[in-house]
Amino acid sequence: MIASCLRLAAQSDVLLDPISQLNLLNQDHSFTMETLYKQLKQRLRTCPVEGRLAKFIPADELDKITLAHIQAGLPRRNRFFSSCISHKVAAEAKRVFCVLVLMEESAAMEQLICEGITDEDLPLCRNGEDSDDSEYNVLASVSGNKRFPSSMSWGEGDKVDNFLKKQWVVQAPILNKPGLHFVLEPECALPLTECETELASGGMGVVHKAKLHPAHQRLFPSNADAYIAIKEFHKKEDFTREKENLDIIQQLQNKHLIPLLASCERGSTYYLLFPWANGGTLRDFWGEHNSKPRTTGLIRWALEQILGLVHGIRALHNQNIRHGDIKPQNILVFEEYQGANPVTLVLADMGVSKVHKEATDLRNSATMTGESTVSYEAPEADDDKRNNRPRPRRYDMWSAGCMFLEFTVWLVYNCAAVNGFYKQRKDHNDPVSPGNFFAREPDQSTGIHPAVTEAVGHLREHPLCKHGTALGDLVTLINDRLLQIKPGDRAEAPELYDRVKTIVDAAVANPEYLGQDMNPPLPTPEFFSPPGSRKGSSS
Repeated sequence: MIASCLRLAAQSDVLLDPISQLNLLNQDHSFTMETLYKQLKQRLRTCPVEGRLAKFIPADELDKITLAHIQAGLPRRNRFFSSCISHKVAAEAKRVFCVLVLMEESAAMEQLICEGITDEDLPLCRNGEDSDDSEYNVLASVSGNKRFPSSMSWGEGDKVDNFLKKQWVVQAPILNKPGLHFVLEPECALPLTECETELASGGMGVVHKAKLHPAHQRLFPSNADAYIAIKEFHKKEDFTREKENLDIIQQLQNKHLIPLLASCERGSTYYLLFPWANGGTLRDFWGEHNSKPRTTGLIRWALEQILGLVHGIRALHNQNIRHGDIKPQNILVFEEYQGANPVTLVLADMGVSKVHKEATDLRNSATMTGESTVSYEAPEADDDKRNNRPRPRRYDMWSAGCMFLEFTVWLVYNCAAVNGFYKQRKDHNDPVSPGNFFAREPDQSTGIHPAVTEAVGHLREHPLCKHGTALGDLVTLINDRLLQIKPGDRAEAPELYDRVKTIVDAAVANPEYLGQDMNPPLPTPEFFSPPGSRKGSSS
């Protein structure tokens, strides 16, 4: 054993100078393993998002383990050689030591360190395949490159089982860069300290709000609460489909497209981790900021955000991706509380998105999707489903037109007007009418819903939307190039981006183009306040 320690001391980067050796010889070793055991037990955190209640010890708590702690857990041999072992453990194997302390077997650390174990070897596994194998109670690295035969002396195998179970408390991942994918054992916890109850659910996943432990993330400022959204899946195909889209999107680095912080799989459960949108959805924003004065500054911000969203859609389409579910509920609001433009709108929820492998021939193979919000579906949606046809990218143009028209109604009037507009589109003879922006005629032909035409007319009569204003030109663009029944008559994303950019550039160059502040606002036309309408979400 002494020879092994000498080799370790000679080979390691922790060889002690004479003064350090003297200090170690005089160290107070009154600290006990019982004390450290109790402290580690108290430092265990329970991951609140998982039914199995997996536990972890935060990485910063491991940093609090000192040389005195380590030396207290090692056999009382020659102090100098014990100090060499202690320094080696402190530098390279604190997590292994922590597991042994929780097993109340810290003395085993000395032999393991002499066998070359480090934290990089975790997690360990059995070297033998079954109990009849002579190597069954030998711990080894998963790669098989290293084995630690001293574990054979631990007994019949219960202690080996205990190590294999407890090692997961020091294995919680650290998110040090975006886009990492973690494959975790079911016993391994995600490094979360808070989790609210289920916020939303559907066929594509369940969403939770959670908080990352600060010692396990490098993605947010260290002084900020690292709240994230966790989308949970129980069907691998749903998870894989959405992750493939998001992996492509991360390469675009577009601030108006939701970034994927990380992905993870634990047994049969799969997770996607996103930044938490502290401002909710665009629908939430309309309600919470309903009383905002309708100033030219608000209108300019809205136009710039619409341009940003179109830029994101264009980036998706350039990668042969169509979103497929554009709606206010899928636009997230990030409030940074700093800078000249502190609120950013971000296009999210790629669960219905599809990647078209062949950009030049979308009709060669069908790419069917799950349901999207019916109110924003394009007129061709039913036929596409019925005839097993893929939806082209111009499908997104219709949905974007619906959303931008509602956005304009909110800007000019208020949230109640958005709700009233929805009521006007519903078929009052059909209680489950989706409130589409198109209408089926008795002869089964399709046209723009009369309520849409009337809403556009009312908007054009408002001073903020009159001819020659920014919003007036936006309404014309929506009406003429987006809300068109035939997909071929709709603008593609590059044209839409150029047209909206022209509007924004003109507004920046000439603030009068934005109109005048409307404070107090003009009365809302009765059209937007039909019987039964109310303030709140419309669809």
